[in-house]
Amino acid sequence: MITRPRICHTFITLALASLLAACGGGSDSDDSEYTLGGTVNGLSSSGLVLANGTLTQAVASGATSFSFSSKVTGSYAVSVATQPDGQTCVASNASGGGGSDVSSVVINCRSYAAYTSNWLGGNIGQLSVGSTGALAAQSTAAVSTTYLPSSITTSNDGKFAFVNFQDNSAIGVYTVSDTTGALTMLGWTSAESAGYGMAISPDGKYLYVANFGSATLSQFSVASTGVLSAMSTASVATGVNPYGVAVSPDGLYVYVSNSSGNSISQYSVGSTGALTALSTPTVSLSSLGSTPTGIAIDPASNYVYVTLSGSAKLAQFSIGSGGLLTALSPASVGTGTMPRSVVVSPGGRYAYVTNGGDNTVSQYSISSGKLTALPAATIATGGSPRGIAMAPSGSFAYVTNYSDATVSSYSVGSSGALTLLGTAASNGAGPTGISVR
Repeated sequence: MITRPRICHTFITLALASLLAACGGGSDSDDSEYTLGGTVNGLSSSGLVLANGTLTQAVASGATSFSFSSKVTGSYAVSVATQPDGQTCVASNASGGGGSDVSSVVINCRSYAAYTSNWLGGNIGQLSVGSTGALAAQSTAAVSTTYLPSSITTSNDGKFAFVNFQDNSAIGVYTVSDTTGALTMLGWTSAESAGYGMAISPDGKYLYVANFGSATLSQFSVASTGVLSAMSTASVATGVNPYGVAVSPDGLYVYVSNSSGNSISQYSVGSTGALTALSTPTVSLSSLGSTPTGIAIDPASNYVYVTLSGSAKLAQFSIGSGGLLTALSPASVGTGTMPRSVVVSPGGRYAYVTNGGDNTVSQYSISSGKLTALPAATIATGGSPRGIAMAPSGSFAYVTNYSDATVSSYSVGSSGALTLLGTAASNGAGPTGISVR
């Protein structure tokens, strides 16, 4: 009788594990520690902080390279946690699998530039932003436009600017110089009507344009070159006279203020950027006030704020899990007369509203989405303030003064209160919109 040898199960298990490892099987993760760093270009001010998950690393002014002080494991995704003073930095080649030392992340930094859509002047004002927040005309102070520009927006990476017009359905596309911030005309496309508001998605891939005269919102894909292409469904329905447009910073939802419809249209954003009306397509504002114009969303994508220009109010809403808006309590707070535009600070702690009727900016603190007027509830502007924008660092705010053809510059204090730094010419008559990149 032949006795077969008994094979240890433990041995089999170890052998199989070894075989899998040799053939590339098993877990895809690599828990080896490695250094994470890269190069830095153009950093000329202090305050830059990079992040990889919960790990942060400050980068000194003038640095040409960086490396996280602690080694990391697993995959990495480097982002800019805090922008430096007076500059915007963007991380590229910033994610990967890790496992071995990484030195290929690139941080590109550029100085701020501001652009004004000068409605009556028929041009785009070009301004540089100094380290103290003060504005000065670029060497080419303005770029002429074929039509009368109503608003301007820039992509988050600062490479492109888009302009719409109050007297034509055209959309102007511009490239932005990395070094000087100067605009160069790239080309034209067309929406469905003239309009006043537009917004670009956080990833820069989609542009949404309010068509004031046709009660629609045009939707475009943005190529890596900045060229716009109408989506297969070129527009979606809005309420009457859509005015302001905002995309949630998480990229999931779009909201539109309908100035004559006294409502907010609400949409989800699909994987291709195409919009779908939510199950409740619009939220009525009739019980709160009239003539919604400006609209803004907090950085965490939790709250929406809308100016009610005809009622001296600012409406406030929470964003539900499916994107549906619910009025907070109270549903609105008071503003100055004829509120036009609203902006939320990059840190989400403060909000500011331009009041075209009494030449002021209302200023608020934010707690759980609810607005409370600061001790100094308003600060003076120039004549007929319209647009408002903040520097990406949140250190400065800028307001266009329509009747003065100027831009007021403010510093932002530790309590959120604005302090006037000065005024600069907008380099064209009737400035309305403003964008800072």
